[in-house]
Amino acid sequence: MSRSPSVSTETVLIASTIGVLTILGLYWYQRKRKNAVPTKWEPVGKVKNLFIYPLKSGHRIELETAICTEYGIKMPKSGPSYQFRDRSFLVYKEDDNEFRTARQYTNMIFIKIAPHPTKEDHFTLDAPRMPTLTVRIPSLKTTPQGEITFHKGEKIFTLDCGDKAAKWISNYILGSNSGLRLGFHDTDHRRNICNSHKKYLGVYPRFRNQSIGMYTDFTSYLVINQASVDDLNNRIPETNITALNFRPNILVEGENATPYSEDNWNWVKIGDAILYLAKPCTRCVFTTIDPETGIKSESNEPIKTLKKYRMLKDVKNIELDGSLPVMGNNMGLEKGGVVSVGDVVYVGRN
Repeated sequence: MSRSPSVSTETVLIASTIGVLTILGLYWYQRKRKNAVPTKWEPVGKVKNLFIYPLKSGHRIELETAICTEYGIKMPKSGPSYQFRDRSFLVYKEDDNEFRTARQYTNMIFIKIAPHPTKEDHFTLDAPRMPTLTVRIPSLKTTPQGEITFHKGEKIFTLDCGDKAAKWISNYILGSNSGLRLGFHDTDHRRNICNSHKKYLGVYPRFRNQSIGMYTDFTSYLVINQASVDDLNNRIPETNITALNFRPNILVEGENATPYSEDNWNWVKIGDAILYLAKPCTRCVFTTIDPETGIKSESNEPIKTLKKYRMLKDVKNIELDGSLPVMGNNMGLEKGGVVSVGDVVYVGRN
């Protein structure tokens, strides 16, 4: 009786190795393709509004045209000596340098910071029942470098805006002559989130140092879909939730921008600017503060309703932000450019 030729151990190992390498090759190819800038773009809508928030938790400035930079939206008419960008100012405590937002002081949403109309190296502070204050923009030539303590213990570069600004901020927010100070980021010092956001970097591979802004919680850009806000409002008709509750930089509307279709907007192109999805934007108690009145919702809306149908589904994501619902996209900048209200918004298809 004849025997079938035996297969050597070496042959088995070679075949197994080839199989593993083939699977790994396909995996890395698909991953590279997913992260590559698309070559095909489909229109989904238009830019409805553009917003910049110079002060973290402060009042918005609505723009017709903006410049997309790696640190966020920039006002196009800022003077050459100063580039007025999104979330470039921040309030912090005088005693321990810990940052503060409207989560602690809801009246912060009324503070307006704007470029001075004639002095390129100055800005103005305004708020209800407060005198307008003109402040020189600090620089390393005139101001010692400092640090503020941010989320998760992250230390971020800051330049203090001086005693007059500190007194003004403390008077308005606390009703005191001291206690709070105003910091400014000059964009020359890149944040390093490798330690403070290590868990996020492991879960969201496109969330990285290059995608984060100056004093933003996460990325340089927040994109919101108007249709998603409209759908949310239909679920809670007794409230008046607007896109402003979510403090977007870019608000999109259009027939093809259907409710929550932004969940699949991995790449967005507006004019020459290209943005990539770094992570879904999880929402906190800040969204329950009325952006016009500063009054916090007693019913915890819209968070209460969002938690019913807009929770994270991936296990790894849930471990990070399990109790927080999603609305909008945290996006980073792949390519800069000028964007304007009315521009067509394209979504990339790989």
